[in-house]
Amino acid sequence: MMKQEKSILLIAFKFPPFAGVGGFRWSKMSKYLAQKGYKVHVVTVDWENIGVDKYSKDTDHPNIIIHRICSFYPHNFKYRRFKNSLIGKILHFKRHAILKLLEIFWYEDEAQYWGSYLVPFCEELIEKEKIKNVISTGAPFMANFWAAKLKVRNPDINLILDFRDPWTDNKNLETKMKLFKKKSLKNERFTLNNCDVVVSVTPDLLNIFMEKVENRDIKGVYLPNGYDIDIKDMQPVKNRKFTFLHAGGLIVGRQEPLKSFLKAVDEIKNKIPEIKIDFYGNVPNDIKRKYFELFEKKIAVQHSKIHPDEIKKKMSQSFVCLHLTARFFPMSASTKIYEHAFLKRPTLSINYGGEIERLINKYNLGISVNGDNVEKIKDELSKLYEIWKKSPNYQISPKNIEFFNYKNIVGELEKYLK
Repeated sequence: MMKQEKSILLIAFKFPPFAGVGGFRWSKMSKYLAQKGYKVHVVTVDWENIGVDKYSKDTDHPNIIIHRICSFYPHNFKYRRFKNSLIGKILHFKRHAILKLLEIFWYEDEAQYWGSYLVPFCEELIEKEKIKNVISTGAPFMANFWAAKLKVRNPDINLILDFRDPWTDNKNLETKMKLFKKKSLKNERFTLNNCDVVVSVTPDLLNIFMEKVENRDIKGVYLPNGYDIDIKDMQPVKNRKFTFLHAGGLIVGRQEPLKSFLKAVDEIKNKIPEIKIDFYGNVPNDIKRKYFELFEKKIAVQHSKIHPDEIKKKMSQSFVCLHLTARFFPMSASTKIYEHAFLKRPTLSINYGGEIERLINKYNLGISVNGDNVEKIKDELSKLYEIWKKSPNYQISPKNIEFFNYKNIVGELEKYLK
């Protein structure tokens, strides 16, 4: 390990043990920064230690110091998981009603009033640790807004803003945002124009943000999500069954491509009796009702969430990994796509064009099909079936995916530290 030479302040509202994809990117980045000898001071909130899809082991390093401060928002209440029972459904409904009421005051996001704690705490930490480099990641985007306020008050810091999702260009929130769009745009532009570097996870998403940057001294940098797989007991797989696996949530617009995929499966199932789809995560009830026969006959199976390392083993065992992209997020790419590639499993992506289609074609990651073309999905399923019959051990040969190794992504990030 190189000699410790720098301290970094990382502002990350969602950070382990937050259970979910929001904590994934910077648990990995922090891990490799720490291994390179950087002392990473993480300022986050106090998360309950719940769920299996968390990455706490990545952040268990002497160079990662986690500071948990008040957020003013009931964040644990918002993300708490209830059992799939009658009581659980009632609690879920009550929570939804309460959170809708809270949106009157937290109309931006859960970090909206975090600044009154965050900014003075960070200023004290910067002074004490002589910190030059500050990184902030969103969503929630108001974390980045408060980081920009910190930059205005402390112009000598080098501020890197990381955006994992679109902010005011999130079409999924258009109805909600009508009430405060003007204010949100003002906050977004202030944030983007009071930093040193703007980072985002896809080129298209970076372009959306950089179009709002008026200060030409601010750099725009594409740093993708990636893979980080180190599972000691990963066993080689032989004679895979004709199985498809989807890991992760099936909400926020993914229901539409899912319906197209299941419609294709339903229409072709008699020609491909071996086909099976494993969903690790909740499938919406209306979709399960619509395709009741597929679930009743165990052609499609919903499983409970399991640990990320176990998911990777399941991916490796599947013949194809399924990927679904919402119509209104063409600029996005799920983190799972990089893990499929590392495991040399072909991805069948049902999407509506955009970044994921570019990635699949450029890096030879599998098959991209438009979600409006059910006949094309059926055709690709038949082609995959023929490949499986001839070669159950079929693997893809992805190109140049070392770029997506988190260790290498952190190497790129280093170029923008001072």
